[in-house]
Amino acid sequence: MKNKLIQAAVAAVITFSIAAPAQAYQCKTYPTQTVGVAKLKFKARNKAKNGWRNNVKSHLGQAWSVWQIAQAKHLSCAKINTNSGKKWRCLASAKPCLYVVQ
Repeated sequence: MKNKLIQAAVAAVITFSIAAPAQAYQCKTYPTQTVGVAKLKFKARNKAKNGWRNNVKSHLGQAWSVWQIAQAKHLSCAKINTNSGKKWRCLASAKPCLYVVQ
């Protein structure tokens, strides 16, 4: 009985290894930064992240421009005074990554 359990476990590992290719991320060593400014903080944050995506997409291609898989992500916001009143200024910074299936 013990040998059959071991054989079944080994077969499952081999099957899974063949069926599921290795997955990894290839990331750039340098971050890309973009600023977003708006009256509302959540809009400034969205502008900063969308700007980051567009900047990365134009320089490296769409596959690199996924904020969710970027590494060393940093998003900071501060209230600033402008000629048109107080606004939020947010900085999005992250290292672009590429999802790679091997």
